[in-house]
Amino acid sequence: MERLKILGMDFYKCLKYSSIVSCVLVIVVGVSSFVISRGNLITAMENMKAVLFAAGSIGLIMGAVSIIKKGRDKDKDWLEWKKRFKIFSYRVTISIMSIIILLYGCIIDEILFMLNH
Repeated sequence: MERLKILGMDFYKCLKYSSIVSCVLVIVVGVSSFVISRGNLITAMENMKAVLFAAGSIGLIMGAVSIIKKGRDKDKDWLEWKKRFKIFSYRVTISIMSIIILLYGCIIDEILFMLNH
């Protein structure tokens, strides 16, 4: 039961950190795109969706490459990482955070779909 609680806390940290990253990306890209497109909300949302999809995809590629690479046992900062996440390795954390960022992009895509139909 204790391990499940720790797992939930690690997942909550992933959710929190990826939500912060997503919000920063959405605000920066949304405001700049809204200004550049002269007030077109649809264009701003399309750009937000594209940036979230790109960031999530790059994160998944980074997670996959770190899983595949050789010499995984020689991680230098393993003890420092275990202070923050008790169960998840950084490979798993990067992958989970990337999936959550992609899900935020899917939410914006669904909102755009509903606005256009």
